Amino acid sequence: MAVSRARTLLMLMLGFAAAACAQPRTDVAEAATSMCTLRVIVALDAAPDAALLADLSRFSGARLELIRTMTSNLHLLALEAQGDDSECKAAMERLRGDPRVRSVDVDERRKIQ
Repeated sequence: MAVSRARTLLMLMLGFAAAACAQPRTDVAEAATSMCTLRVIVALDAAPDAALLADLSRFSGARLELIRTMTSNLHLLALEAQGDDSECKAAMERLRGDPRVRSVDVDERRKIQ
């Protein structure tokens, strides 16, 4: 009887230990997957279809997603890059270097002076 209790207790302890080891460490996981997000207004010569957004994403090194079209050539995009805010700014600069892009500006509230 004591042997079976000891065996059951040992199996439970091993199970708990294995479960604890299998859990990801949140501090390491968060550091490895930190992402920055920036909403940008982009002027394009062509309408942003899926192929154009995928190509611009590869060029800029950031994930681009259309939020909405503002005018025929102005589009609000979500720019997401792995890293801190400086990586989002760098991706925005790379996006500005693409010949299909006329301008890129951060979407922010503006005040009338």
